[in-house]
Amino acid sequence: MAIGEQSIDLSPVNESLQKVVKSTAIIFIGNILGMILAFVARILIARHFTQNEYGIFSLAFTILSISAVIGSMGLQRGSPRQIAYYLGKGKQENVSSTVAWSLTFGSITGIIIFIIIFLSSDFLSAKIFGMPELSSSLKIFSVAIPFYVLIFILTSIFRGYKKVKEAVYFQNLLKNVLFILLLVLVILIDTSFRWCIVAYSISISITCITFLIYFMKKKLISPSFIKGGKNSISIGMKLLFFSIPLLFVSILGQVMGWMDTLMLGYFKTSEMVGLYNAATPLVTFIFYAQTSVSFIYLPVLSELYSKNRKEEMRKSYAILTKWLCSFTFPLFLIFIFFPEVILNFFFGSEYIVAAKALQILAAGFFVLNIFGFNDTALTTMGETKFLAWATFIAAGINITLNILFIPNFGIEGAAGATAIAMVILGIMRAAKLYSISQIHSLRKTLLKPIFLSTILICAIYFISKQFVVVTFWMLPLFFIFFITLSGCLLLLTRSFEQEDLEMLLAIERKLGIKLVSIKNLMRKFMQ
Repeated sequence: MAIGEQSIDLSPVNESLQKVVKSTAIIFIGNILGMILAFVARILIARHFTQNEYGIFSLAFTILSISAVIGSMGLQRGSPRQIAYYLGKGKQENVSSTVAWSLTFGSITGIIIFIIIFLSSDFLSAKIFGMPELSSSLKIFSVAIPFYVLIFILTSIFRGYKKVKEAVYFQNLLKNVLFILLLVLVILIDTSFRWCIVAYSISISITCITFLIYFMKKKLISPSFIKGGKNSISIGMKLLFFSIPLLFVSILGQVMGWMDTLMLGYFKTSEMVGLYNAATPLVTFIFYAQTSVSFIYLPVLSELYSKNRKEEMRKSYAILTKWLCSFTFPLFLIFIFFPEVILNFFFGSEYIVAAKALQILAAGFFVLNIFGFNDTALTTMGETKFLAWATFIAAGINITLNILFIPNFGIEGAAGATAIAMVILGIMRAAKLYSISQIHSLRKTLLKPIFLSTILICAIYFISKQFVVVTFWMLPLFFIFFITLSGCLLLLTRSFEQEDLEMLLAIERKLGIKLVSIKNLMRKFMQ
């Protein structure tokens, strides 16, 4: 029977790809919607309050995010890995204990971090950042920390069961919609900036309470379930020891992600922080595609690992990385070629000075995509200590470069420090992954079309720049052109493989549509 018919026998690789495709579409849309909503909220703050106030919000939000990550104790990745691993082994009692201990650890640490931040807010504001006006915002944000931590934990539990809708409903949509509604109310009433902080804290609290009610109604936990979790001390300790290195990975990852903002606040001004934070939310669109796939790929890969299906792990890793880069490459080019147009449209002409920072960050994030899902794979294989050390080294490089670059180069220096540190981290993780499993993404079917597309598109861009003045409304046309040209080069360089066709079949089944023309075209140019 011809490849591509609906009755085809599924290969092992296609089985895992189908699981990823089935949920990635949901979480990707949810992530994009959540990011757009969060982006809208930032635009509202930037346009209706001063650059100084927007900088204070960004700085306070950074501290809140780091605090919530610390409070989650690494369980954001530890819990879903352990749950999926035990499910693959058929050990349901261990799954129950893992869920119960995750909630217990998260609740305790969330409250502890709240107390610490609340009591130290004056010191952090005045002594560390030299901004006494930051203190009240930190105190208000700190109240939301336990609720924020529980949102993370609940999401990770459902993730372990390969359930993604809950993350979309609560973490992506409800929290952000509530914040925008409350923020609009604050703007209409024309009250003080402090109420923006209150609005965000309220949105987190309401989301957490609603999520807890939903969790209990799903009956994933019961009185006996809780009892089993408390009595399974060994399971709780395994979860804790597995997750603690991931806690350091998460903290150091947050340090890498937010150190530029924090150090801009230390070395420069809150206005500079505001300018930089016009670029950072934009560029995360490139990285969100990877986080969307990783959300479901972690439990899928953990289950494969528990069953020792190594060849399937290698093939699925390579094919998913190639598709990830294929979809994010056109967006990367848009950021590289038209940063001023994008910043002017969303934030206003005063933010155009962040254009170079946007380009630098876009390059760093895209290179990280090329290395693939190495952190997810290493987590699956239990290499959490290595991840902690590698992230520690990269964070140290990031801090050092920020100290060297920011005083002289401002926001461009902060962007360069972050981009360089991310690329070094990607190299370290990729090297470790290959050394223990021979899994890697750097195949010619990935690199060759990217290299040729870059040369051709750059030539077309610099020629067209002499004749066309680009406006924001022309960017979708450029995006379509970039993705079409990249797709053609994938075909002409014969970069499609059997697994690509299987991936397309999985997408076809998920969407419920026939992609006959595309399948036939792919067959003609397959290796």
